[in-house]
Amino acid sequence: MSISQPVAFYRHPMVLLVAALAILALAAGCTQPAAVPVAETPAPTSATEELFKEVTASQPDTTRIVITYEGGPNMERIIELETTITDSTGKSQTKSAGSRLATTPIPIKGTYTLTGDFSGTDHVVVIAHMIDGSRSTVLDTTI
Repeated sequence: MSISQPVAFYRHPMVLLVAALAILALAAGCTQPAAVPVAETPAPTSATEELFKEVTASQPDTTRIVITYEGGPNMERIIELETTITDSTGKSQTKSAGSRLATTPIPIKGTYTLTGDFSGTDHVVVIAHMIDGSRSTVLDTTI
């Protein structure tokens, strides 16, 4: 009667290679959750305007536009306010308060200023990026 010998993996390099590749495939991030698509809400309606009525734009002179956010019902969810201004010549510039990478809301009762040549009619659009990944246009005006 013979006693069977255990299989030595070092004698079977293909088995060892397949096992190593399987472990690497599992550890390489194949188990990460799928990316969540970003939902964009429509431009402000009367209900949306009511929720974000505290975001305003003013133009104290021809070189500055000031964005002010006072707070409001949904302000604790906003992690970034992204402002894009298109001046009368068609030139655009974008500036943000906060960051989409943040985990805390932007400070309430804040202002930030965009500078440039704003001597004509200027189009101001402010988009709020929420902590859940959604975004909403909170101001779309001409000054």
